[in-house]
Amino acid sequence: MSASPFSDTHRDYSVLAPVVAAIERRAGGAAGLAAGLPPLFRQAVDEVIDAPRTNRFTIGELEKTEKTYLGTKVEILLRDFLKLPKGQVLDLSIDGVEVDIKNTMQRTWTIPSESHGHPALLLRLNEIKALCDAGLVVVRPEYLNPGQNRDAKKTLSAEGMTNIWWLLRQQPYPPNFWEVLPSADRKEIFAAGSASARLALLFSKLQRQPISRLQVQAVAQQHDYMKRLRRNGGARDTLIANGIALLSGRTDGALISALRLAPVGAEEFISLAPENEHELALLNTAGQLS
Repeated sequence: MSASPFSDTHRDYSVLAPVVAAIERRAGGAAGLAAGLPPLFRQAVDEVIDAPRTNRFTIGELEKTEKTYLGTKVEILLRDFLKLPKGQVLDLSIDGVEVDIKNTMQRTWTIPSESHGHPALLLRLNEIKALCDAGLVVVRPEYLNPGQNRDAKKTLSAEGMTNIWWLLRQQPYPPNFWEVLPSADRKEIFAAGSASARLALLFSKLQRQPISRLQVQAVAQQHDYMKRLRRNGGARDTLIANGIALLSGRTDGALISALRLAPVGAEEFISLAPENEHELALLNTAGQLS
């Protein structure tokens, strides 16, 4: 179980301890939660941005209503991840306990009146630093700031934050690919001409770095985007002509391991120009450069 920020004599211990235990049990332990929750944030943000269809790439480009929906998207993915139902009143039912889910990109959380007296699962993400937090707190009036907004919602106070049972704290999560890619490189890639040319330039510039199908689709901007990666008219022709191999996590896993590259998921690709005779021999034997 995650380390509690307070002892078993804390007034909220008996309420939160079984909820923490249930969450971690369903996530496959504390390690399973730490491994599974960060990618969930990345998926939620990427799906709301929807770069392939909107030609937007960062969370700062979203409309205010879309940023609000991001919290709903996180809730949906979290319930699926933990295989837990929605509560009758609040966002989550954990072994019969109604739990609210509050997501923020700010310093604190905004809490509605219906959460009072119940546990709240607090989630926070920082897209710039690619760090996330997750914790539980029992919503008590004395844990909230006195002021409220037009919806009668109050924010968790600094004192209230000392009563959070942290599950994850400043946990790295997969960064936004488009935040990492320099804007000058992005502009050059999208100005490269055809879909195949754009993809060839993408994989030329970003070698030895896993790139997802979602990012391939965003660059190709075509329904049949996977066709633009193939040989016989696709990006692979240009890459091979320049001595660069393009490998798939789905079909080239053994070769990727032999090359000692970064882990590549089944829905990801990685490119490289061989840097030594060993790499060259492996790629030639596999027919990746011919």
